[in-house]
Amino acid sequence: MFAKYVSVDGTALHYFHTGASTLPDVPPALDRGELLVLLHGAGSNAHTWHRQLAHWEGRHSAVALDFPGHGRSGSTEGLPDIDMHVRCVTQFSETLALRPAVVVGRALGGAVALAYALAEPARVRALVLVATPARFEIPQESLDTWRAVTMGRATQPFSPALFSPKVDMAVMRECFMEQVKTDPRVRYTDMLACKDLDLTAQLAAVRVPTLVITGRDDHFAPPDKAAAVQARIAGAQLVVVDDAGHMLTSEQPDAFNGAVDVFLESLPR
Repeated sequence: MFAKYVSVDGTALHYFHTGASTLPDVPPALDRGELLVLLHGAGSNAHTWHRQLAHWEGRHSAVALDFPGHGRSGSTEGLPDIDMHVRCVTQFSETLALRPAVVVGRALGGAVALAYALAEPARVRALVLVATPARFEIPQESLDTWRAVTMGRATQPFSPALFSPKVDMAVMRECFMEQVKTDPRVRYTDMLACKDLDLTAQLAAVRVPTLVITGRDDHFAPPDKAAAVQARIAGAQLVVVDDAGHMLTSEQPDAFNGAVDVFLESLPR
């Protein structure tokens, strides 16, 4: 798994990619199989997709970017709304001259993937919406806690409720280590960008093959809410992964990767 940087709006965006490495100013060759663009969730980063990048290496092409202020990307500020995230993904795609892609997004990344598909339909071949409800419900208590963290009045919390009760503790520990790579102020900005976000009216406008996938034990995007998303997108498929919570790509990577593989095989050539 190799990493590179590209400048978007004057910010150095870091991304991981499959395939061979190239010289610093030369985009990697992403011509094998399907092209997947992986968008992380709020306060997260591209490395959380490492199990997926390793899985698709050799059969497909994939890129996973860090949004500004996340992971290894530049800036100390997060993007304030979904439209700015879409602009970021669009410019990233233009700069790398990406072919039409299967856009895979988790939670915040899922909302961005959906909005990107509607804004740039020629760039999107299919969608995979991971742990993404139609309406984002972020408790005011959580917002208050993270605001206090940004002001130095509280320590950074980490919630086991993000995971299935059956999670391997090593996975939970890994996810915590990924969480602390992002400045709490950036995570708080992400949360504000998602606050009261309602995608319901946009779902019926999706015209590309779509897979909706969530964890059986996900409290943020539980199976009934995932099914509501599927029902509003014509022809969408639904997969519920057992023994997985909101971090299903890390908790049950084999089941997640396998479900996406089946979906990719179903796409028209």
